[in-house]
Amino acid sequence: MMNKQNTTRFSPGSAGGAPRAVDLTQAGRAAVSADATHEQIPAIWDSARALLRRRLGDVKFDSWLSGLELVAEVNGEILLSAASEHERARVEADYGHFIQQAWEQADRSARRVRIEARERISSEVLALARVSQATAAPTSEDVFDDETGEFAAPSGGSDEEAPTLENFIVGDSNRVAFGLARRLAMGAGVSANVVTIVGPHGVGKSHLLKGIEAALRTTRGEGSVLYMSSEDFTVAFVDGVKRKDTSDLRALMRRAKVVLLDDFQFICSKPGTLVEFFSHLRAVVANGGVVVLACDQTPALIDQLDDRMRDEIHGGVIAQMDLPERNLRREILRARVDSVAKAAAAIETAFDLTDEWIDLLADRLPASGRALCGAVRNVYCGTVLAGKPIDRTAVEKSIQLQMGGAPSRAPRIDTIKDVTAKAYGVTKNELESACRKRQYALPRQYAMYLSRQLTKCSYPQIGRMFGDRDHTTVLFAYRKIAAMVASNEAMADELRQLEQRIMADPRNTR
Repeated sequence: MMNKQNTTRFSPGSAGGAPRAVDLTQAGRAAVSADATHEQIPAIWDSARALLRRRLGDVKFDSWLSGLELVAEVNGEILLSAASEHERARVEADYGHFIQQAWEQADRSARRVRIEARERISSEVLALARVSQATAAPTSEDVFDDETGEFAAPSGGSDEEAPTLENFIVGDSNRVAFGLARRLAMGAGVSANVVTIVGPHGVGKSHLLKGIEAALRTTRGEGSVLYMSSEDFTVAFVDGVKRKDTSDLRALMRRAKVVLLDDFQFICSKPGTLVEFFSHLRAVVANGGVVVLACDQTPALIDQLDDRMRDEIHGGVIAQMDLPERNLRREILRARVDSVAKAAAAIETAFDLTDEWIDLLADRLPASGRALCGAVRNVYCGTVLAGKPIDRTAVEKSIQLQMGGAPSRAPRIDTIKDVTAKAYGVTKNELESACRKRQYALPRQYAMYLSRQLTKCSYPQIGRMFGDRDHTTVLFAYRKIAAMVASNEAMADELRQLEQRIMADPRNTR
């Protein structure tokens, strides 16, 4: 049994006076070496840190908690070290109860946590702790379960992968953005201090940013890169304003060489937050750093940006990401099917979506990568979990769920004209006009061809919808485009994409 009278207990600052240094006698040394070896304390601390990051957000965690270091268990309490007495006092006052809660959730023994300034911990304790932790490291098979508080072998039951550049699927619609991300992840220059990745939601912008973050954390260290969502930035800024001290956010933003801001458009509606962010952007750029923005719309269309802000973004690099083309959609679907099948196999369940059904999904869903992954999961839930076979009915049901829950009907010619005009940068009136310029004539012929393909309208009916043209004009357009599609694979793919946009239009389900 430990002789408590011969040990010095750790005690942070209290009403009784200044904190006492943490020291150990022979009994205390035994406590450190034995407990740390048998209780897997380092792995529990890792789990507690993960809980704290999720609960408090990246900004607060990186500002105040990332620097805390696990020392050891001392006399039944978990000893953490802070860099200084100032940091210890701030952390204990503002986050002490969160740390204790996170540790209790991760530690089945529910031990108390103590925080001490590093200079007040004796060198003997630190040396013994290093030896103990080296022997206490968990094996690669050990995984800590946040909910049960126990170690267990990984189940393999999830089909989600951590976003990295290695598991990002590249196609024509995202190749430029991926190339920029890869250069940034390698630490190479891109000849610009501001990089903006623009594209609709679900096409992989966040994946690229998190991939850059993961690569730079590994090669350059945690302090070299900062990933923040717009919500994280806004919360940190508002919190600082309330405390009348935004120095935490300033220090966090300006120490990183690469700052990654996701969903930039969300802070643009908040003038004060927008001004604050650009002050940090300019400071990072002035120090030779790079700021990467992910945004759902091009900065040129964001009215809240003033001329200087817009120029600073336009003076950098802007990469466009689009909805995936058919071949890329097919690759995304195949990769997700493989992931779901692997997760299903871990619980002794089979899931196999054949190429026939993958092609059907790829053809009928001109959607984002995120929506395509959801379609695969819908097929899995509607078949494997329901004890039903994977057939066309199940795949069609998944497509309906992604398109609003109602079966699609043939599009109206007005819908075809609207979607075609938007795709080619013209107006519906210009499609109906008598102008024969190629920039209007070719989209008009595409729309006529698809009107014949996708509806039951006759040539005369289609002609009347395009400026009261004769049916022979529509017939000529149909035969011309059909011949081009048959002989030109690139043209065929372009028409397929246009058709998929038309079929995905929500007006088809009303």
